Amino acid sequence: MTKTKMVWFFIEIYKLMNLIKKFAIVSVFLFASSLCYSQGVEEIFCKLVETETNYTVPYATIQFKSSGKGIVANVDGDFRIPYRYKAIKDTLIISCLGYETKIIEATSLKDKSVNTIYLNPKIEALGQVVVQGKKTSSSDLDAYTLVKKAIASITLNYPTKPYSSVGYYRDYQIVRGDYYNLNEAIIESYDAGFQTDIMMNAYNESAILSYKENKEFSRDSSLLIAYDGDSKYIKNTTLSGQGGNELGILNVHNPIRNFEHLSFSFVYVFKRKFLENHEFETLRKVYLNDDIIYEISFKAKSGLVGSGHKAIGKIFIAKDNFAIHKLEYRVLETNNVNPLFEVVIEYKPKGDFMYLNYITFNNRFIVSNKFVFDVQSIDFNIYEQAFYMKFNNKLDTTTVDRKDFRFKYQKRKLLVKKAEIVDQQTVKITIADWSLPETIDENTNMSEFDYRVKNIYDVANRRILKSPKIEAYQFREFFAQDVFENKIKPKNLKFIMKYKPLSEAEVNSLQSNDDYWMNTPLKNTNN
Repeated sequence: MTKTKMVWFFIEIYKLMNLIKKFAIVSVFLFASSLCYSQGVEEIFCKLVETETNYTVPYATIQFKSSGKGIVANVDGDFRIPYRYKAIKDTLIISCLGYETKIIEATSLKDKSVNTIYLNPKIEALGQVVVQGKKTSSSDLDAYTLVKKAIASITLNYPTKPYSSVGYYRDYQIVRGDYYNLNEAIIESYDAGFQTDIMMNAYNESAILSYKENKEFSRDSSLLIAYDGDSKYIKNTTLSGQGGNELGILNVHNPIRNFEHLSFSFVYVFKRKFLENHEFETLRKVYLNDDIIYEISFKAKSGLVGSGHKAIGKIFIAKDNFAIHKLEYRVLETNNVNPLFEVVIEYKPKGDFMYLNYITFNNRFIVSNKFVFDVQSIDFNIYEQAFYMKFNNKLDTTTVDRKDFRFKYQKRKLLVKKAEIVDQQTVKITIADWSLPETIDENTNMSEFDYRVKNIYDVANRRILKSPKIEAYQFREFFAQDVFENKIKPKNLKFIMKYKPLSEAEVNSLQSNDDYWMNTPLKNTNN
């Protein structure tokens, strides 16, 4: 090789090495950018919608193919999943009574917006219903007989040996479509079986694995006062204390689990009174995956509820073994479409038995206490020519307008220039400088000012200086994420005291923070 060719050869090698080096740097940069982006996304948000109506699909079950763990969508069809399931390329299996099961690759979900997932209905109207039980020949069964067989089969279809369920619990109030006082937890509940009393049996206990008072949503202590029949009450209803704390109240409103014990009005003891107290009406066939489930609507007999109320619902019973998959129950005033209380419960099969998938219980209540929304304190800043007005509760900031503030100094009107939100309880009201008398200085006493405020509301919709009755809804919900069959209760856990608030319970540490997560609702609701 000549000297010239050798020089050319080394120059080309040098260029090639620089190109490789630059490519490696760019590759590392792109990989690092991708890694940083994925690490910045903690959760993926989804909403389930029915294809034909565009209505949201509530309470669908979302399971992951890799582990069988999952979550249940809320009443608005919303759910969230940790980003790691997308990172490991897991698969979502979405199932819901009356809909075709849908399988979605987690990698297909978008990171920065709500993913709308459409489900196709799978329902069949029925004329005459023929049901074949496990040990009977084909026979025509009406709705009443189906329900009778389902109740008689409870001891066969639900566990009578110890097991545990881990899930997401939450309680909150809804006022005018907004969440208040949202408390969330991951709870593991230990149950000795359906042959035991869920409250009175010493074995049946629950442990909090994590707990959170969610400060991202409004908190209003006036909604949390105890029911006393006067300051806070449920219309035409008396509450008993048999449920204990929040979780206990939720549990005693499950008539399937408490089929031999008292549950709630008109159902009473499910095993003995449900058939006697209700009339069974329409019947249709729905599907869970490819299994046939019969949907039976019912209503409480008019002699029980009287002319002012009605109680209606649906019960879902499997064709093959008469297992009750779901129960919906609502009590309403005849002139009001919003329920006084509502219970929705679903069980799902695992192995040979049915285990709780979710339970949600809500009741409408009225608060009429002595609290009056008012100005707590007011100060004048001469240098800013502004009043700082602090209120005794958090503001509905959308109602704050400068026109609703009036100020006088020694009977002379002061012109309000603007009103600004300082924090959730404080407003800064700036006065036009030309309307301020020269006699006002840093030594001016606040007693020389007169003020008036109108049309301002707090977060609970109380108008300033008024104490109206507030109609609200109390929700308590539990959504199972995992079930452990034949699991014996350990001795090293700190268990919830059944008659003390959950906020006072000791919190155990999760063995793995990746296994279970809180399905915190989105802020907008349709309630």
